[in-house]
Amino acid sequence: MTTPADSAREDLAFLRGLVQSGGGFQRRLGEGYVAAGLCYGVQMLLHLGQGLGWVPSDAPWGLTIGLGPTVVFIGLAIWLSIRNRGPVPGASVVARAVGSVFMALGLSNIALIAIIGSQAVRLKSLEIWLIYPCVVLTLQGAGWLIVYTLRRQAWIAAVAVGWFVTGVAMAFSIGHPMAFIIVGAAGFWGLMVAPGVYMMRQPKDA
Repeated sequence: MTTPADSAREDLAFLRGLVQSGGGFQRRLGEGYVAAGLCYGVQMLLHLGQGLGWVPSDAPWGLTIGLGPTVVFIGLAIWLSIRNRGPVPGASVVARAVGSVFMALGLSNIALIAIIGSQAVRLKSLEIWLIYPCVVLTLQGAGWLIVYTLRRQAWIAAVAVGWFVTGVAMAFSIGHPMAFIIVGAAGFWGLMVAPGVYMMRQPKDA
């Protein structure tokens, strides 16, 4: 039989879990975020080089630049998963919730590829396919907004707003390749690499 004292202790333990930040978990998430940001940030810079005529755009180069970053990121993600397998010591309730949010976003991307990609292929339209990264970046904003409701930290809100702005700006840049690439590059470097580095630098007991 649970006594009022037992319930109070359980509630206190739950609240303590909510306010703990789970520094170890943040570092793991930061590693993945930096890996993704570097892969796709470099990809945007290479596309920018193509647009300026500094990087070749013929078939071998185009295919490598288009698919290479994703292949590299998948390899890095697998390596990080193996290296960091197992539970995170001291991970809080919020930390596990944050992980679930970004896992759900990753799975949503697969559905988006099927939905938008299939229609882009059917209609032979590059512009339809370019809607995909805009939606993905907006979903990143939604994920960070959820994290903000759990953490209530100003920098997290700034990242969320930044992703929303970047997604919308990229959508308005469709049809203007250089602007599209520059906006995307700014998003990956400023809203993925930078927050990832910040999370990686968090102390274990932060």
